[in-house]
Parts: sequence; C-alpha cells; structure tokens
Amino acid sequence: MKSFDHKQIEENWKDKWYEDNIYKAIDFSKKPKKYILAELPYPSGEFLHVGHMMRYTVPEIYSRFLRMKGFNVMYPMGWDSYGLPAETYAIKVGKTPKEVTDNAAIKYKQAMKDMGYGIDWDREINTADPKYYKWTQWMFLKLWEKGLVEQKDMPVWWCKEIGVLADEEVLSDSKSPTGKVSERGGHIVHRKNLKQWILKITNYAEELLEGLNEVDYFESVKSGQRNWIGKKEGAIIHYPVENTEEEISCFTTRPDTNFGATFIVLAPEHEFTKKVAEGNKKVSEYVEKSISKSELERMEEGKEKTGVFTGEYATNQLDGHRLPIWVSDFVLPGYGTGAVVGVPGHDLRDFAFAKKFDLEIIRVIKNGEGDKGDANTVKKEEDVFEDYGIVVNSDFLNGLKSKDAIIKILEHLENTGIGEKAVTYKLRDQIWSRQRYWGDPIPLIHKQDGSIEADYELPVILPKLDDFEPEGGEAPLEKVPNWYKVKAEDGSPAKRETDTMPTWAGSNWYFIRYIDPSNEDIFADMKKLKYWMPVDKYFGDAGHTTAHLMYSRFWYRFLFDEGYVPSPEPYKWRMSGGLLLGGDRKKMSKSRPEYVVNPKDLLDSYGADATRLYLAFIGPYEESYPWNENGIKACYRFVKNVFELKNKVSDKESTEELQKSFHKMLKKITKMLEDLKMNTAVSEMMIFINKCKEEKYIGKETYLEFLKVLAPFAPFTAEELWQEVNGHKTWVAENSVHLQQWSDFDKKIIIDDEITIPIQVNGKLRDEVVVPNDISKEEIKAQVLKQEKIKKYIGEKKVKKVIYIKGRIVNVVI
Repeated sequence: MKSFDHKQIEENWKDKWYEDNIYKAIDFSKKPKKYILAELPYPSGEFLHVGHMMRYTVPEIYSRFLRMKGFNVMYPMGWDSYGLPAETYAIKVGKTPKEVTDNAAIKYKQAMKDMGYGIDWDREINTADPKYYKWTQWMFLKLWEKGLVEQKDMPVWWCKEIGVLADEEVLSDSKSPTGKVSERGGHIVHRKNLKQWILKITNYAEELLEGLNEVDYFESVKSGQRNWIGKKEGAIIHYPVENTEEEISCFTTRPDTNFGATFIVLAPEHEFTKKVAEGNKKVSEYVEKSISKSELERMEEGKEKTGVFTGEYATNQLDGHRLPIWVSDFVLPGYGTGAVVGVPGHDLRDFAFAKKFDLEIIRVIKNGEGDKGDANTVKKEEDVFEDYGIVVNSDFLNGLKSKDAIIKILEHLENTGIGEKAVTYKLRDQIWSRQRYWGDPIPLIHKQDGSIEADYELPVILPKLDDFEPEGGEAPLEKVPNWYKVKAEDGSPAKRETDTMPTWAGSNWYFIRYIDPSNEDIFADMKKLKYWMPVDKYFGDAGHTTAHLMYSRFWYRFLFDEGYVPSPEPYKWRMSGGLLLGGDRKKMSKSRPEYVVNPKDLLDSYGADATRLYLAFIGPYEESYPWNENGIKACYRFVKNVFELKNKVSDKESTEELQKSFHKMLKKITKMLEDLKMNTAVSEMMIFINKCKEEKYIGKETYLEFLKVLAPFAPFTAEELWQEVNGHKTWVAENSVHLQQWSDFDKKIIIDDEITIPIQVNGKLRDEVVVPNDISKEEIKAQVLKQEKIKKYIGEKKVKKVIYIKGRIVNVVI
C-alpha cells in the first residue's frame, strides 16, 4: 500500500499544470466567459502570509468550479509594486525598492504555484514595469487633457525629513511640539498647505452614484460607496457680514429651519477665517492649533466642542437676525462650503456647540399638534428635535409641514437672491502626487514661463536611484538633475515634474491590462475588452471597498466616456473578504511577524491541499477568524482519508445507499459553490467520506465522481488519484481532472422513500409529518388532520380546506 506523501504528490503535478498552462483563459472562446478577479498583492515582504492566502483561495476554488462547469475562466494575478509599502520595506532591509519588489514577486509567484492556484500566468503583470506604466502615464495625460488633473494648494501632513505623509503614516505623540510624529522615523510632523497634483474625481460624483444602480455589489459595499460620495440635497444660503462687503455662504439640507439660525461656524481654513486671523491673535492661535489635527480627529463623534469667536456678525436676511461668526475645527474645508449655519434647536451638534458657548437657541419645528413649539423648551439634548414636523416661529412658513416648507423656502430664497438650491458631495478630489521616489513618474514638464506641457515620449522612465529617501521634504527625484532638466517643445530649458504618482495609479486599471498584457500599441484591444469586460466577480479587502473601488470606478468610467473601454462600470459584482487573525485575535500583519503564519511552514507540515481546505473551511469568506492549528490538522486527516480510500475502490457499483449519499452531496455542494459557501461544502465532503469509510468497498465510478468534486478544493490529491485510478501512465493535459466536466446529480437517485412535510395552520408553522414520497393528496390530508398538535390548534373551529403543495408543505385553513 502506497502511503500518503503530500510533498511527493505536489512536486509531481504543479510543474506539469503550469508548463502546459491548463488554466489558460482563451480570448474569444465559444464558451461563455467568466472573469474572476482577486486584488493583486503588494510585493513588500519576504513572503505572502496565510492571511493573504485566505483572500485568494476562495475565489480560486470558485474559478476552478466554473471551469469544470464549462466556462472560459480567467483568473489572473500580478503585482502592485509601486508605492509606500515597498519603499518602507526597502529602507528596512537596506535595498532599493526595485530589488525588493522584483525578489518578492518571484517568491510570491512561487508561493501561489506551491498552493496549486489555477492562475493563467501568461497574463502576469507588474505595475512597476515600464511596459505597464507607460499606459498609466498615457491615461494620466488623457485626464490632464480633459481638465481632470490640476495642481493646487492642499492641506497635507509634512515633515522636513520625509516630505508629504498620508494620514495613516502619522501618529499622535504628546512629546512632539505639534502633537504629531511620522510613523517612519518618529519625525516632528506639521500640517501645511503645499502644491499637489489632484484628480478631479468630484466631477464624476453623480455618475459614480448612479452607477451603483448598474451593479450587483453586496449592499454593504454599495452603502460604503454611497457614504463615501455623501450626496446631500438642500440649499446654499448667503449671509452678509456686518460693516463689510463680505458674504458667507452656508449649505444646509434643512432650509425649513433657517429662522432658527443663531450663529455661523467657519472652518479654520475658510477664506474669511484667514482674513480675521491676520488681526486677531486668538483666532490665529486657534487656527494654527486646529490645522495640526487630522480630519478624523476633528470629526470625532462625542469629542468636546472647541471654538473661538471672531468678533464679527453676519445677518440672516430672512428676518434680520444677527448671527455671531465663530471658528471651530469640526467644520472641514472640503465639505459643503466650509461654513456651517448653526440651528441648535434642531441639530445635536449645533446644540452642543451652543450650550458650550452660551449661544441663543430658537425652536422652529414642533412635533405634532399638541406641541406648542415654545423656544424655551430646548434645554437638554432630549429636547432637540431633528425630524420633520410643523413649522413655528418662522413668519410665512408657520403652520406648514416641514417638507412643504422646504419647497416654499427654496422658492423664496431663489426669488429674493438670498440663496439657491444646491447639491453637495462629501467626496473629495484625489491627491495624486507624492514627494517620494518609488512611483510612476508624472509625465508633465514645467516651462520657465510657468506653463505646463505634456511629455508624450512614453514611458517616462523612473531613473535608478540608490539614495532614494527624501531630504528636507523635497522629492527624491530632485537629486537627479540630469533626469529632470529637459527641453520644452519650443527648445527652451524646462524641468520635469519630480513628484511621483501614488500606488493607486497602477491599481486603478490593472484588471484591464490582464486582458491584453503584451500589447505595445494600446493598453488593451477593444475586441478583447468587449469579450472579457466587465469583471464578473471581484474579491477584495474590506478596507478597499471605498477608496480603491471608487478610484478605479472613476478611472474606468472616464475611459468609457472617452471611448476606450466598452462599459461604464468595471465590475458586475464585488465581495469583501474578512481577515485571518493571529493568535492574539488581531489582524495578521507583516508588521507583527510573531503572529504571522508562513504558508511554507504549513505546506511542509500539512501540504497545500490541507491548507487550501482549511482556508475554505474556516468560515464564510466575508467574516474574520483566528488561526487555529487544530483546524488544519483535521483537514490534513480528511485528505489522507480520501487518499487511503483508494484501496477500497472496486469495479463493482457502489451500494444504493452510498450512491444516494453521493448525489445528495453533489446537489448540495453544487449549490454551495454557486453561492460561494465553501465552508459548508467542505463539511459536506467530510460527511460523505465518513460514510465511505463505513463501506466495505466503493464503486470506481462513485470514487472518480467524488474526485471531480474534490478537485477545486484539493487539486494535487485529486489529480494524483484521478490519474492512478483511471490507469493513466503518462501525463496528457486533456486527461487532467481539472479539465473534466462537473457532473450533474441524479434526480431519481436522491428521491427518498419518505419525506418530512411541514404543516401550517392558517399560514403559521405548527408541526411536521413524515410520509411516503408518493403519498396522494387525500392520504396526506387525512393523516395531517389526525396529528395531535394539529387537532389542538383546530379545536372547535371548522376546517375550510387543506392545501397540499406536493413534497413541500401542507396548510390547514380554519
């Protein structure tokens, strides 16, 4: 008896599969296509940990299932090589980013092969390859030509040692004079305005919102996208500042409450705030302190409200009411107009601010007819009425319902010029420049006269640079004058842009390049795009359901508007995966190596098949779980049991009971795989194998059919056994178990002699009855009415009728 040796089995098959590329996705195949996509990883560490493998295993199993179901499946993979993770890791190990990403990509690819992933490696891409980023730069220039790229002052985190930092790279530190330090190096961080390149994604806010109606995302994903866009409809109302020619405009979603306005609050970055700060020390000091905070800190719910009075007043033109003008850090410059009108009687945030600074509170909406709407009744939070109601204390709006009052006040605002209807979005333009080395060069040239022109000689190659850390906050490419000193089109001296693009650049469109990865004339052939796009199912990180998903949708929709891609939305369906947690029940991360599980260790001890099975079996894809060594041990025993059962294989037919068990399992697992319930599918296979162990023999046909079910989950063992039991002596790709057709379950075999039928009384479930499968309507009605529970529910009442839906349910109507 040949013993189970997972290492020998794995070495026997993986090279054969990839040499013959049995997972090749065929352009223009007559088979229906399925494009299954998993987010490509950052090659920024020594290895992919098992948490990454959890992200890729479920969609890979699903893609194998679809291939066996007769689909032309593309399941590609590549490397998101540019960006901060790779640069940070390179600094840590004392190498260049190119060295670490090239090395990691080789190791990651081998790790995926070792896991037996059915990837078409002919479509492999790398975002840091000039042949790839040539097209990233080309797309950037198309955006620039359409006015969707511009350079402007933006508030950013900055330190002289590193330059501009993202929010996640900044830590709070009470010892720092600014309260902030850089995560890398612990340098003092400031908040300051710097010129940055931005992508005007806000121009597409409405299209991105409407596009969600065209896709089949999980509702949680759609909700995340809608909240990120943050559309609000309402009015902008103008408030003249006393004794000046200034006017402050505020956006509100509730113009029906504006007679209750008692103050105005400005963002520290507001233009009027800047003017006041020039001659007001208190305001100036408050502004300086406020802009050193992150937006998250400023927006934090429940934090104590802070603010400073400017000494200025504005006028509510509806009734002449004087409104003191304050500055507070809870107002952000990018939301609405950067100015908020305070209505403390009907907004909890405004109420907290008014109570803190003893500002007037006026009530202008009452709750129902019995509510008199007395202004003095708003004394505590419970008195604040934020809902719609009846308008009071509001002149010509009195007595109207809120929704009617909104219509009337909007007409009044527009007729008088006091304000106008408006729509605002929370969505912000995307900062598109980094003062770092490892990124796509921005293909723009600055002329001496201040104008900017495009560099159409693409790709603009990132120069080799060993000393790539920023110094004095300047972009590292400032160290390469022979690279950035160029000539403009007219021959005059000019300077190449030295900022680079963020990692988002390559990941905004990588899924397109998989379709035509070697094309040197265009980023992808339109005929191929029409065949493959949109992506049928996109599996990714929960943390990317807002930013990455939004940015890539914007990028793709722009390409659609320009006629370069065939559909407005890139993904039909999106599902976000959960996390695999370490032993301390926290996220498994490269930054905490003591809690990271290296798949190589698992493959050595238990094999790829057991690892894959456990990553599928651990639970639903979208949830998070702690790593448990006992789970993979159980999966290893299961694979070993399957292998050893080959010794029970007989040319005789399986028993009728085992055949019935198999087809019942096949029916369940087929539906489970279609619904991506991989964990329950593994459980069903385990139950079936336990039944096989109880049998004296297993029919060869049943065993081979089971191997096809096993193949997507445990490809190595399934292939080994498939070839051996079929008697194949030499490898022929077409004979692979992974290219076999998924079987249909036998409906006749799975019909049971007896079935359990639920019984309802007047539509409510009350009991159940076990009856022969072929029982007649008359027989089941008679038996149901004899059931003791049913007799109790009927009591003295008359039975009007008994409805029997064959094989499903009985309903007694009384």
